[in-house]
Amino acid sequence: MRCLGIAVALIALSSLGARAADITVFSPGIVNGPLNKLAASWTAQTGNKVTITGGNVGRIRTGVNTDVPADLVFAPSADIRELAPKLKPGSARPLGRINFGIVVKAGGHHPDISTREKFVAFTKQAGVLAYANPAVGSLSGAMVEEMLKRPEFTGVKPLPIKGMIGDAIVRGDAEFGAGAISEHLMAKDAEVVGRLPDSLGLHIDVSVAVLNIAAAPNEAAAFLAYVTAPAAQAVWTAGGIDKTP
Repeated sequence: MRCLGIAVALIALSSLGARAADITVFSPGIVNGPLNKLAASWTAQTGNKVTITGGNVGRIRTGVNTDVPADLVFAPSADIRELAPKLKPGSARPLGRINFGIVVKAGGHHPDISTREKFVAFTKQAGVLAYANPAVGSLSGAMVEEMLKRPEFTGVKPLPIKGMIGDAIVRGDAEFGAGAISEHLMAKDAEVVGRLPDSLGLHIDVSVAVLNIAAAPNEAAAFLAYVTAPAAQAVWTAGGIDKTP
C-alpha cells in the first residue's frame, strides 16, 4: 500500500488547490467491500471524508436521474453510458469486472461447478437456488433470475431473497446462493464455492464517473483517479473485482 499512499498524496496536493472538501459517492453494494477500504485509506491520508450511499443499482439510477446530491457514481458500465447527460464529460473510467459465483455457509458443501454441464447438474440436484431479490432493484439478482428461465434449468426453483445473498445463506434461508462474488466476499462466515462458468455470461462490468452536480468536483476527480490507479487494483481484486478484460 506504500505506492498507493504516495499516489494519493501526490493527487491530493496537485488537485486540491482550493479548500479540501468531503465527497458523497453513489455505489451499489456489489462494489462496497473494496471501496470502503480505499475510502478509509483516502480519508486517513487527505482528511476528506467519503460518504458512500446508494444501496443497489436500481436506487442509484433513480438517484442520479433525479439529481439527488452526490459527487461521484459507481455503476454498471452500461448504466454509465446511459447516464452520460448527468456526468461530467470525459470523466468516466472503467473500474473492473465482477464475476458471479456460488456461495455457501462456512463449512458447507462445495459442489463441482467447473463446467456448464456440471453447474447445471448441481442446480438440478440442489433443486433450489437463492439470489438477491430483483424486485428491490438488485441487478445481480435479476441476472440470476433470467438465467434460471433458460430451458436447461427447468425444474430448479428460483428463490429471491431480500438483502445480501451471502448473509441470507449464513442465516440459513437457503443452502446455496448465486450472485456477485464481490458481494459474497463481504458476508461473514460465508464461503465462495467457485465462479460460474464463463459460457453462462454472468458478469457485471463497472465504471465510475464524476456527476455534473458535484459540489466538490476537484476532490471527486482526485478520488476517482485514486481508486482507478494501478496501485489500487490489488484491493479491488482481493474484493472480487477483477481488471476489465
